[in-house]
Amino acid sequence: MKRIYISVVIIALVLGASLFEIFYVGSKSDSYTDRIKSIDAVIMEGDRSSALEECKSLESEWNRDAGKIYTLLIHDYIDSIGISISQMRAHLENGNADMYFAESANAKKGLASIKGSEYPYFENIF
Repeated sequence: MKRIYISVVIIALVLGASLFEIFYVGSKSDSYTDRIKSIDAVIMEGDRSSALEECKSLESEWNRDAGKIYTLLIHDYIDSIGISISQMRAHLENGNADMYFAESANAKKGLASIKGSEYPYFENIF
């Protein structure tokens, strides 16, 4: 009977950790996507200096959080998002809004991809 209790506890721990990972990655992905969208809106209004400061803040926050996300996901996905965020900042510094929006779209696509990869869909399991 002890084995059954131990098995149930282990299953509960695994399910709890899985749910934590899903919600953590999903909330971080949504948070970063919303921040990128707000930077996009600031650029559309024409305030590039505020957008640049916000983008620098976003990049430093991403660099801090990426280490936590690395433990949960495949590094290539995280690296490509980080590169896109860095490129967004660089394009804003150079005044190239078109390239900024291209990298912004790549970052948002990557964030949506990592969020979708955590859900228990058939293609994610097999």
